Amino acid sequence: MKILVVGGTGFLGGAVTAEAVAAGHEVSIFTRGRTPLELPPTVTALVGDRHADLSALHGMCFDLVVDTCAFTPLSVSLLLDALSPDIGKYALVSSCSVYSDCSLPDVDEDGTAPCATEDQLAFANAIPLADRSDAMSYGLAYGPLKRSAELVAIDRLDRRALILRSGLLVGAGDYSDRLTYWVRRVDEGGAMVAPGDPTRRIQFIDVRDAANFIVAGAEHGLGGVFNLTGSPMTWEKFLRACQTMSNSDCELRWTADDDILAAGVVPWTELPLWIPARHKPLRHFLEISTARAFGAGFQTRAIEETIGDILMWDRQRRAMPLKAGLPTDKESTLLSQ
Repeated sequence: MKILVVGGTGFLGGAVTAEAVAAGHEVSIFTRGRTPLELPPTVTALVGDRHADLSALHGMCFDLVVDTCAFTPLSVSLLLDALSPDIGKYALVSSCSVYSDCSLPDVDEDGTAPCATEDQLAFANAIPLADRSDAMSYGLAYGPLKRSAELVAIDRLDRRALILRSGLLVGAGDYSDRLTYWVRRVDEGGAMVAPGDPTRRIQFIDVRDAANFIVAGAEHGLGGVFNLTGSPMTWEKFLRACQTMSNSDCELRWTADDDILAAGVVPWTELPLWIPARHKPLRHFLEISTARAFGAGFQTRAIEETIGDILMWDRQRRAMPLKAGLPTDKESTLLSQ
């Protein structure tokens, strides 16, 4: 297949590019050219900006276009306008954040996913061009904007649109540092805060497994909407796997949600993947149903492999502060209680 990866130097885009090359496809990436990356010699780099200059793509036709960085319906429309209308599959990477109600577990692809309001669309269109490639720029409008972007793709391409509602992407090279925080913290050893109930479930997906499903799905003509994340596991299983892979002597101190909140800890950012039970609409955000994807051939690697790869990568960058994680002073306060 002739494949275009939009955002081909990003975390997921890079993994899709590597997967497609390994599968023997002809690959091009569309990039702003700002991220240094050693590309395989067979990969063609098309330079431009999806928000300002799509001229490099005008009239081009691909068997598969993988769009890893569309945050608004306008960005999808502009891209599809630039490309030939005869493109094959269009794989849009959306997000499980489209779901507005995760108060119960196993939300599937038919779950409530509201579109962006007129005010949210106006807000998105007013964001400076330089900031439109940063997901954080969209704030609380992020999920509804992603849903509206999905609908543009479905309306224009019908079954040629492959909508992938991604969960938390993890792996070596993850710029968010969310899972990396836990791998590093366990590796550092000593007493550490473990959040809430050890039997509470979380889920995430190795970026390579996501890339494999996208490329293989397109090869088999897959279309429609899929939640794309891993099978849920308990916090205890995850942290024990981190201990095993790092041979760590860390002591897990399971700490109640209310105590963590009382210490002023910010869920998700200061304590990644932690969602307090009292946050009802998001209570089961990390327990999304993946039955449809697994039924379509989705496969995931063992959690130990993902943790081991993150550990090996992160041990080479310990001088670099993480972008997410529990501040030392707040952890000390909680451990002293």
